[in-house]
Amino acid sequence: MIQTYNETDVHRTLKHLYALEYNGTTEVPTGNWICDIVTETGDVIEIQTTNISKLTPKTQNLLTAGKKVTIVRPIVAEKTIETYAPDGTLVSRRKSPKKQTIYAILRDLTGIYPLLLHPHFMLEVPFITITEQRRKTATPVQLANKSRRFLKDWIPQEKKLTAIIRKERYQTKADYLTLIPPALPAEFTATELQNAIFSEIHAHEANKSTCSAAASQARLLLWLFTRMNLVQKCGKKGRSTLYNLQTD
Repeated sequence: MIQTYNETDVHRTLKHLYALEYNGTTEVPTGNWICDIVTETGDVIEIQTTNISKLTPKTQNLLTAGKKVTIVRPIVAEKTIETYAPDGTLVSRRKSPKKQTIYAILRDLTGIYPLLLHPHFMLEVPFITITEQRRKTATPVQLANKSRRFLKDWIPQEKKLTAIIRKERYQTKADYLTLIPPALPAEFTATELQNAIFSEIHAHEANKSTCSAAASQARLLLWLFTRMNLVQKCGKKGRSTLYNLQTD
Protein backbone atom coordinates (compact mmCIF):
# COMPACT_ATOMS: atom_id res chain seq x y z
CA MET A 1 0.00 0.00 0.00
CA ILE A 2 1.21 3.53 -0.73
CA GLN A 3 1.71 5.45 2.49
CA THR A 4 1.46 9.17 3.17
CA TYR A 5 2.95 11.00 6.14
CA ASN A 6 4.10 14.37 7.42
CA GLU A 7 7.89 14.55 7.23
CA THR A 8 9.95 15.88 10.11
CA ASP A 9 12.90 18.17 9.45
CA VAL A 10 15.32 15.38 10.42
CA HIS A 11 13.71 12.92 7.99
CA ARG A 12 13.53 15.49 5.21
CA THR A 13 17.14 16.64 5.67
CA LEU A 14 18.55 13.11 5.78
CA LYS A 15 16.58 12.16 2.70
CA HIS A 16 18.01 15.14 0.83
CA LEU A 17 21.60 14.42 1.96
CA TYR A 18 21.46 10.71 1.09
CA ALA A 19 19.87 11.45 -2.29
CA LEU A 20 22.76 13.80 -3.07
CA GLU A 21 25.38 11.33 -1.83
CA TYR A 22 24.06 8.44 -3.93
CA ASN A 23 22.79 10.47 -6.88
CA GLY A 24 19.32 9.20 -6.12
CA THR A 25 15.73 10.16 -6.86
CA THR A 26 13.30 10.73 -4.01
CA GLU A 27 9.69 9.59 -3.59
CA VAL A 28 9.87 6.88 -6.24
CA PRO A 29 6.86 4.54 -6.73
CA THR A 30 8.12 0.94 -6.66
CA GLY A 31 5.45 -1.72 -6.91
CA ASN A 32 2.87 -0.94 -4.23
CA TRP A 33 5.26 1.30 -2.30
CA ILE A 34 6.80 4.74 -2.45
CA CYS A 35 10.53 4.58 -1.71
CA ASP A 36 12.28 7.47 0.00
CA ILE A 37 15.28 7.19 -2.32
CA VAL A 38 16.17 5.02 -5.31
CA THR A 39 19.84 5.35 -6.23
CA GLU A 40 21.26 5.50 -9.73
CA THR A 41 22.03 1.77 -9.46
CA GLY A 42 18.43 0.95 -8.48
CA ASP A 43 19.10 0.35 -4.78
CA VAL A 44 16.55 1.56 -2.22
CA ILE A 45 17.31 3.76 0.79
CA GLU A 46 14.66 4.28 3.45
CA ILE A 47 14.97 6.93 6.17
CA GLN A 48 13.29 5.91 9.41
CA THR A 49 13.58 8.14 12.48
CA THR A 50 11.47 5.97 14.78
CA ASN A 51 10.39 2.32 14.77
CA ILE A 52 12.18 0.41 12.02
CA SER A 53 9.82 -2.53 12.45
CA LYS A 54 7.11 -0.54 10.67
CA LEU A 55 9.12 -1.00 7.48
CA THR A 56 9.17 -4.81 7.69
CA PRO A 57 6.46 -5.55 5.06
CA LYS A 58 7.88 -2.95 2.68
CA THR A 59 11.46 -4.17 3.14
CA GLN A 60 10.48 -7.82 2.72
CA ASN A 61 8.63 -6.98 -0.49
CA LEU A 62 11.58 -5.04 -1.91
CA LEU A 63 14.10 -7.74 -1.02
CA THR A 64 11.89 -10.41 -2.58
CA ALA A 65 11.80 -8.27 -5.73
CA GLY A 66 15.60 -8.39 -5.84
CA LYS A 67 16.27 -4.89 -4.55
CA LYS A 68 19.14 -3.96 -2.25
CA VAL A 69 17.70 -2.08 0.74
CA THR A 70 19.41 0.21 3.23
CA ILE A 71 17.46 1.53 6.20
CA VAL A 72 18.91 4.69 7.72
CA ARG A 73 18.05 5.06 11.41
CA PRO A 74 19.60 8.17 13.04
CA ILE A 75 20.66 8.32 16.67
CA VAL A 76 20.72 11.62 18.56
CA ALA A 77 24.23 11.83 19.98
CA GLU A 78 23.89 15.47 21.04
CA LYS A 79 20.86 17.69 21.52
CA THR A 80 20.52 21.44 22.03
CA ILE A 81 17.22 22.68 23.43
CA GLU A 82 15.90 26.10 22.43
CA THR A 83 12.88 27.45 24.32
CA TYR A 84 10.81 30.27 22.83
CA ALA A 85 8.18 32.56 24.31
CA PRO A 86 4.70 32.53 22.69
CA ASP A 87 5.70 35.61 20.65
CA GLY A 88 8.70 33.78 19.17
CA THR A 89 11.39 35.36 21.35
CA LEU A 90 14.23 33.02 22.29
CA VAL A 91 14.10 32.50 26.07
CA SER A 92 16.88 29.98 26.65
CA ARG A 93 19.33 27.74 24.85
CA ARG A 94 21.07 24.80 26.54
CA LYS A 95 22.66 21.45 25.80
CA SER A 96 20.78 18.40 26.97
CA PRO A 97 22.79 15.97 29.12
CA LYS A 98 20.90 13.07 27.50
CA LYS A 99 22.69 11.22 24.71
CA GLN A 100 21.64 8.14 22.78
CA THR A 101 23.86 5.16 22.09
CA ILE A 102 23.52 2.37 19.54
CA TYR A 103 21.61 0.35 22.15
CA ALA A 104 18.76 2.89 21.97
CA ILE A 105 17.50 1.39 18.69
CA LEU A 106 17.36 -2.28 19.74
CA ARG A 107 13.61 -2.22 20.39
CA ASP A 108 13.16 -0.85 16.86
CA LEU A 109 14.67 -4.04 15.48
CA THR A 110 12.45 -6.58 17.23
CA GLY A 111 9.95 -6.78 14.38
CA ILE A 112 12.42 -6.78 11.50
CA TYR A 113 15.16 -9.06 12.90
CA PRO A 114 14.53 -11.89 10.37
CA LEU A 115 15.75 -9.51 7.63
CA LEU A 116 18.78 -7.99 9.37
CA LEU A 117 21.23 -10.58 8.02
CA HIS A 118 19.73 -10.79 4.54
CA PRO A 119 22.62 -10.44 2.05
CA HIS A 120 20.91 -7.49 0.34
CA PHE A 121 19.97 -5.61 3.51
CA MET A 122 21.99 -3.04 5.44
CA LEU A 123 21.25 -0.93 8.52
CA GLU A 124 23.06 2.41 8.51
CA VAL A 125 23.14 4.46 11.72
CA PRO A 126 24.18 8.11 11.47
CA PHE A 127 24.97 9.71 14.83
CA ILE A 128 23.56 13.20 14.60
CA THR A 129 23.28 16.46 16.50
CA ILE A 130 19.91 18.20 16.59
CA THR A 131 18.31 21.37 17.87
CA GLU A 132 14.95 20.79 19.54
CA GLN A 133 12.67 23.84 19.58
CA ARG A 134 10.04 24.28 22.27
CA ARG A 135 7.36 26.94 22.83
CA LYS A 136 6.44 28.08 26.32
CA THR A 137 2.81 27.90 27.43
CA ALA A 138 1.03 30.00 30.05
CA THR A 139 0.15 26.88 32.08
CA PRO A 140 1.29 23.24 32.14
CA VAL A 141 -0.31 21.30 29.28
CA GLN A 142 -0.72 17.76 28.00
CA LEU A 143 0.41 16.75 24.52
CA ALA A 144 -2.11 15.88 21.83
CA ASN A 145 -1.20 12.18 22.08
CA LYS A 146 -1.68 12.20 25.90
CA SER A 147 1.83 10.85 26.41
CA ARG A 148 2.89 13.06 29.31
CA ARG A 149 2.78 11.53 32.76
CA PHE A 150 3.36 14.99 34.24
CA LEU A 151 2.17 18.21 32.60
CA LYS A 152 4.82 20.68 31.43
CA ASP A 153 4.72 24.36 30.51
CA TRP A 154 5.98 23.91 26.97
CA ILE A 155 5.09 22.10 23.78
CA PRO A 156 7.53 20.74 21.16
CA GLN A 157 7.76 22.58 17.85
CA GLU A 158 10.44 21.04 15.64
CA LYS A 159 13.67 19.04 15.74
CA LYS A 160 16.28 20.25 13.27
CA LEU A 161 19.32 18.25 12.18
CA THR A 162 22.48 20.30 12.60
CA ALA A 163 25.29 17.81 11.87
CA ILE A 164 26.19 14.19 11.20
CA ILE A 165 29.05 13.19 13.50
CA ARG A 166 29.71 9.71 12.11
CA LYS A 167 28.00 6.69 10.57
CA GLU A 168 27.98 3.03 11.54
CA ARG A 169 26.89 0.21 9.23
CA TYR A 170 25.48 -3.16 10.22
CA GLN A 171 25.18 -5.92 7.64
CA THR A 172 27.07 -9.04 8.74
CA LYS A 173 27.15 -11.14 11.91
CA ALA A 174 30.51 -9.59 12.76
CA ASP A 175 29.01 -6.10 12.50
CA TYR A 176 26.22 -6.86 14.96
CA LEU A 177 28.50 -8.73 17.35
CA THR A 178 30.43 -5.50 17.94
CA LEU A 179 27.54 -4.65 20.29
CA ILE A 180 28.83 -7.35 22.65
CA PRO A 181 31.69 -5.82 24.72
CA PRO A 182 34.99 -7.68 24.15
CA ALA A 183 35.71 -7.75 27.91
CA LEU A 184 33.04 -10.41 28.47
CA PRO A 185 34.14 -13.99 29.22
CA ALA A 186 33.40 -16.71 26.67
CA GLU A 187 30.31 -17.67 28.67
CA PHE A 188 28.32 -14.89 30.35
CA THR A 189 25.04 -14.08 32.05
CA ALA A 190 22.62 -11.25 31.29
CA THR A 191 23.83 -9.38 34.38
CA GLU A 192 27.45 -9.72 33.28
CA LEU A 193 26.50 -8.40 29.84
CA GLN A 194 24.67 -5.48 31.44
CA ASN A 195 27.70 -4.58 33.58
CA ALA A 196 30.04 -4.91 30.60
CA ILE A 197 27.92 -2.57 28.46
CA PHE A 198 27.85 -0.02 31.29
CA SER A 199 31.64 -0.14 31.63
CA GLU A 200 32.16 0.01 27.86
CA ILE A 201 30.00 3.13 27.48
CA HIS A 202 31.36 4.71 30.67
CA ALA A 203 34.88 4.51 29.25
CA HIS A 204 33.84 7.13 26.68
CA GLU A 205 30.86 8.84 28.32
CA ALA A 206 30.88 10.53 31.74
CA ASN A 207 27.09 10.80 32.04
CA LYS A 208 26.06 7.77 34.09
CA SER A 209 22.40 8.02 33.03
CA THR A 210 23.50 7.49 29.42
CA CYS A 211 25.52 4.43 30.49
CA SER A 212 22.62 3.06 32.53
CA ALA A 213 20.18 3.54 29.64
CA ALA A 214 22.48 1.54 27.35
CA ALA A 215 23.09 -1.20 29.94
CA SER A 216 19.37 -1.57 30.60
CA GLN A 217 19.00 -2.96 27.07
CA ALA A 218 21.17 -6.02 27.79
CA ARG A 219 18.28 -8.49 28.06
CA LEU A 220 16.67 -7.10 24.92
CA LEU A 221 20.01 -7.50 23.13
CA LEU A 222 20.10 -11.16 24.18
CA TRP A 223 16.49 -11.64 23.03
CA LEU A 224 17.35 -10.19 19.64
CA PHE A 225 20.69 -11.92 19.16
CA THR A 226 19.32 -15.32 20.23
CA ARG A 227 16.74 -15.09 17.46
CA MET A 228 19.39 -13.96 14.97
CA ASN A 229 21.54 -16.98 15.97
CA LEU A 230 24.33 -14.68 17.15
CA VAL A 231 24.27 -15.97 20.73
CA GLN A 232 22.96 -19.18 22.24
CA LYS A 233 22.10 -20.50 25.68
CA CYS A 234 24.82 -22.83 26.86
CA GLY A 235 24.13 -23.67 30.50
CA LYS A 236 23.52 -22.26 33.95
CA LYS A 237 25.49 -20.24 36.48
CA GLY A 238 23.54 -20.63 39.68
CA ARG A 239 20.03 -19.55 38.74
CA SER A 240 21.21 -17.45 35.80
CA THR A 241 21.29 -18.59 32.18
CA LEU A 242 24.67 -18.67 30.50
CA TYR A 243 25.18 -17.51 26.92
CA ASN A 244 28.02 -17.68 24.41
CA LEU A 245 28.63 -16.19 20.98
CA GLN A 246 27.85 -17.95 17.71
CA THR A 247 30.66 -16.77 15.47
CA ASP A 248 30.39 -19.45 12.73
